[in-house]
Amino acid sequence: MHGKNRWTILMLLSLSLIACGGGGGGGDDGDDDDDHESGPGVSDVNGTHRVLAFNDLGMHCADLDYSTFVILPPFNVIHSQVVARGNPPRLLDSSEVQLSYLATTDPSGSINSTSQNLAGSIDKTNFWDTNPNTGNSFVFDLFGDDPAPDEGLMFEQNMPGILNPYSANDPQPFNHYNETKKWFSAEGIPILPIDDSGQLNAYPLMRVSAQELNSEDSLASLDVVLPVASEADCQNCHAAGEIAAPTDSEIPFELPDDINDSNSVLQAAKQNILLLHDAEHATNLVASKPVLCASCHYSAALDLNGSGPTGSQLNQDSMSEVMHRHHGELTDESSGEPIFPSDGTLQQTCYQCHPGKVTQCLRGAMGGAGIECADCHGSMLAVGREERSPWLDEPRCESCHTGDATNHLGSSIRLSQAWTDDIDTATPRIASNKRFAENDNSLYRNSLGHGGVACEGCHGSTHAIWPNANPQANDNLASIQLQGHAGTVSDCATCHTSLPLTLSGPHGMHNVNSRSWNLDHEDFYEADPDSCRSCHGANLQGTVLSQTATDRTYLRDDDGERSLFLAKGTAVSCTLCHEYPEEEDD
Repeated sequence: MHGKNRWTILMLLSLSLIACGGGGGGGDDGDDDDDHESGPGVSDVNGTHRVLAFNDLGMHCADLDYSTFVILPPFNVIHSQVVARGNPPRLLDSSEVQLSYLATTDPSGSINSTSQNLAGSIDKTNFWDTNPNTGNSFVFDLFGDDPAPDEGLMFEQNMPGILNPYSANDPQPFNHYNETKKWFSAEGIPILPIDDSGQLNAYPLMRVSAQELNSEDSLASLDVVLPVASEADCQNCHAAGEIAAPTDSEIPFELPDDINDSNSVLQAAKQNILLLHDAEHATNLVASKPVLCASCHYSAALDLNGSGPTGSQLNQDSMSEVMHRHHGELTDESSGEPIFPSDGTLQQTCYQCHPGKVTQCLRGAMGGAGIECADCHGSMLAVGREERSPWLDEPRCESCHTGDATNHLGSSIRLSQAWTDDIDTATPRIASNKRFAENDNSLYRNSLGHGGVACEGCHGSTHAIWPNANPQANDNLASIQLQGHAGTVSDCATCHTSLPLTLSGPHGMHNVNSRSWNLDHEDFYEADPDSCRSCHGANLQGTVLSQTATDRTYLRDDDGERSLFLAKGTAVSCTLCHEYPEEEDD
């Protein structure tokens, strides 16, 4: 039994459970970086190294109670790269540095160092508890593995408080280095969305530190969000008396033991789902608890090797199909209208199950711009299509960021919908201009950009692209620590100690927050005016691609007697400082 279950977990558990601003660092650090010059094209910053760290998905889901049925275990991921600042900068590998993480307190005072319970006070999960019906732990009954409390599945990535919960906060090593991606990985951290005070926090912080091998001295560190949520509102439809569990049904739907206890309400709804499944599909799930849904319905999120469905999964629809397509096809018996309308609001559709109305997992720059899940993914019917490969067939950056100011699709430089066909199909748009595209045959979360740096290292995690519109959001802290302000990491001095004037930055950018560039860029326009127009616009009056990333003071002459203040978001144009350049006659 144990060997079989161990094989099961090996097959099921997964590793994967833009603006080009014209501004730069400085922000609120009190320095006028434009007055510094530590090389031809960068501003003055301190530190010999930089840590870039990011979550792979921008949100991981996990159940808290594992006694009924389970969709996902606590399994979170941090990827990280270490940059030795210089001219040029250099990514360091596992032969040069080692990485670790520990919990750190966020500005609200919340810290999450352990996923263990505190007897009589804090109840986080029963994941490692004994199942009274079998004598095994719930984690063993579900996944065939039996890690110690606070130890993650498969890769032995632990919570920092594992040795002495609610007291210890010990650095935990990253247990993997990816030679292909050139990043360190901590995969399987079993964090849950309840902090050490028993309060809900879906965005706890971990401090990632880099050290020389066999040294405890930190070269650099970064505070990164390890996002996790358990908000799945099954009770909205499956609580007794609701649309999927009517009181006049022949199925004996259950009421919660305590209507005032949210977990009791949720577990009763989960029990009702099993009862409904047994009645409609002649299964015996109620007698088989705890049930791992993916044991029958293939889930790409739990497929370690990418080998596809195996065993009993071969004759069943995938998890994405049974969840998205099935629910997307449901109609109200009285009205005939879809229960989850394709054109419904986020609250009517995705946030009925995904985190959610409280968690607000779509929280980054796109969410702040009013873009919703369906704008990228289409409707539930689109996500649940049989032809679609869940977790692999995803919208691409280039589907909306189709090019630059002079060469793009549609009427806008940035589009607000990733597909052009029907919402129930939602085939991602593919652009011919690849300025903002991912790597070939690779998703954003797996792509590398300028200098081999991960795209997520400069732009933030999927669903949490910098900046978060909430200035107090934990998500913003990493970019602020790297460059002094929230948003895409665009300040050259983050990694470069010196840099010649260039148009070879990320996505074809020039030096950012550079005194020399401010004063000496004329030759670049004369040599290649179209390169300037690609971001500043055909008329050089500025576009969204030339907006300042933070409040900025620019020098307008060599002696520094004239300067220009530009507020964050100002579209930089020629006439802010001088007249339009004269065109040469052919």
